Amino acid sequence: MNAWNDQYGLASFRRGQLILAILSLAILIGVFHGRALDYGLFMDDYAHYRQLREADWSLGDLVDACRLDLSGGVIDLWWMPECTLRFFRPIAFGIMKLTYTLGGWRPAAAHVASLFWHLAACILLMLLLRRLGISRRIAWIVACLFATHPGHVATVQWIASQTELIVTTLLLGAMLCWAEFRGWPSGVIERTKPRVVEHRRAWGVACLLLFAAALGCRENAVVFPFVILAVEPLMRGEQRRRVVSIYACFGVVIGAYWALRTHYLGGLATPPRPYIVPPGAEDFFPYIIDKACYYLLGEFLLAPCVPIGGLAYFHERPTVFYGLTLFIVVVLVFLFIKNRLSARGVLGPACLFGFMAPVLPAFESPHHLYLPGVGWAIVAALFIQEVGGYVPGRTPSEPLRMKLAGFGSLATVLVFGVATHFFSMALDTAQAVEDHVVEEIAEAPRPVADGDTLYIANLPMIAHYVRLAVEERTGARDLKVIPLTWAPRLLGVATPTELVRIDERTIEMCVRGDRYFSGPVRLLVEQSNGGVSPIKLNQPVVRTDFTATPVAGDADGITALRFTFNRSIAQAGVHLFWGSKTRWAYQISHIKP
Repeated sequence: MNAWNDQYGLASFRRGQLILAILSLAILIGVFHGRALDYGLFMDDYAHYRQLREADWSLGDLVDACRLDLSGGVIDLWWMPECTLRFFRPIAFGIMKLTYTLGGWRPAAAHVASLFWHLAACILLMLLLRRLGISRRIAWIVACLFATHPGHVATVQWIASQTELIVTTLLLGAMLCWAEFRGWPSGVIERTKPRVVEHRRAWGVACLLLFAAALGCRENAVVFPFVILAVEPLMRGEQRRRVVSIYACFGVVIGAYWALRTHYLGGLATPPRPYIVPPGAEDFFPYIIDKACYYLLGEFLLAPCVPIGGLAYFHERPTVFYGLTLFIVVVLVFLFIKNRLSARGVLGPACLFGFMAPVLPAFESPHHLYLPGVGWAIVAALFIQEVGGYVPGRTPSEPLRMKLAGFGSLATVLVFGVATHFFSMALDTAQAVEDHVVEEIAEAPRPVADGDTLYIANLPMIAHYVRLAVEERTGARDLKVIPLTWAPRLLGVATPTELVRIDERTIEMCVRGDRYFSGPVRLLVEQSNGGVSPIKLNQPVVRTDFTATPVAGDADGITALRFTFNRSIAQAGVHLFWGSKTRWAYQISHIKP
């Protein structure tokens, strides 16, 4: 045991080295992600915050808090059907509720927790790399790259993504335990006998417990047993009976998880399109292949992962999209062939594609890159070793080559840090837009009150949870928010718009330059309505309180919409807010005909 401690695990870093490595990771995270401490709640955070505060500590209440009332709940979108996303993540939400409770229900406490979860994941990743035989220096460098990876900005700085941080930390711990349980060699398995490790059964139990906890945090944890199974063909029959027994235990844990999930969610609870592309859909396989290509670009070439619109952007540039993906795949295949007889050579691709698989049917989102990032990190370590000519267990024959690889790696850390800074600025801008909309509505001359109805024209899509945010800000409750339109662009109005009163109950709104219901918004509306958009020129859409009619437009979208309300919008308890190039949500008190 002591011989192993000299080479691997916690003792694989001398105490001083380990402390310095952890401090350096903490400093990097503080420098490049510390701005999150000034952030408040953003988008989904408002729903989670409200639901966690109202929930008790029972399993049922924690499960009920894991939901997002996207349409018909927190907001009423007349052009989209009602939709509620439900999840089974009681352990993660219990941890988040505990964090909020201990922090006096201040959002800053949750942001601090996210930074610490990210640090814990980086530390465990560094130890896993050492456990796989990666040198101390390369393991530390790759952990620094993981800490500053621009694709992880939303995961680390957005509270709603904290479940991804938690599940990754738990599964990294489970993987380290499994490595001890199975006695994974650190080098080429054909040339190195599996090590004899004491107390293997305890490591196996610890792995099972961490896996069970991870299942209660995010659904993508379910693939963990299949990911680690990829190493088994290299183990040459070592303790097969023991492996079969613990995989039976994995099966029991997954079965219990599935039974609990089905019971509390009332079935499979699969979200509709566009949130999930069902396996039976004609475009299912092309979609998941394109999603895998997109996520590879996000992991290796830092392509921004933009929901709904990002993949559409690359679809318009297929040569670049598939050409860059092919380049990445060629490098991955080369590294796999070079390292196929070692656990690290197999585990890297297994983690990358295995942890990516469960989220491929879902719409693209940046936090999906975090857990597969474990595979990216192992592959990155192999790449640095290859470039530096480093062979584990041997003195480098070309020290200059290793030094150049080290300097190049540290330079990449700086590049990642700069990119992370600018990705953070994008997130900061998005949150500022939401805050501005909420501020204008909350400080309107005619204050909103309990039960009021708010019609909002040109609402930025990023302010989808405006109702909960306004209620949190003003103390009003049971508001009803109906966007007459989303703004033509994600972050608001950028071209001239006009609001005209036709009569006491009819208004007309126009946009010049841009179009309503175009681009990603059109795609979102069409997919949410079975592939057919209800927004058609001169065809009215009738709802309980008004009728909306597109009265002008072209092939690119709608340029004018007419709204005829069943009652005057000047009555008490009804508010109309108008977004433009100069105001986020201006309260309309009167409109000239």
